[in-house]
Amino acid sequence: MSKTTINLIIGTILLFATSVQAKKPKVDEILIVQKLISYAYEQGYVDSAPIEMSAVEKKVILAKEAKEKRNKKLSSKLIMEIKSDLKIIEKRSEVNKLNLKLSEIQSKNMKNQQILDELKEQL
Repeated sequence: MSKTTINLIIGTILLFATSVQAKKPKVDEILIVQKLISYAYEQGYVDSAPIEMSAVEKKVILAKEAKEKRNKKLSSKLIMEIKSDLKIIEKRSEVNKLNLKLSEIQSKNMKNQQILDELKEQL
């Protein structure tokens, strides 16, 4: 057999083998996004950004509608936006918690400063 024939046979076998492989089932991105939204509610992120969360929920509805109309481009764009918005909501919650801690520390510092001032006056 010639090299060309052998290469053709190998190529055919490889082509057949790759086409026979089981395809991965498509992941429903909307379900993933809905799980992320549920997680955001469970973690209390929504308290920090209720308006943004409302917008996310509206985008989910629009993404579902786009998917039903087979508008993949719009659906994908909305899902990307939703994921980004959820990250922003999470970060806003983290910032709010850090600001609360900062306020508590500042309050303690003020009390300590008052105590220090009183002790200085006693000297």
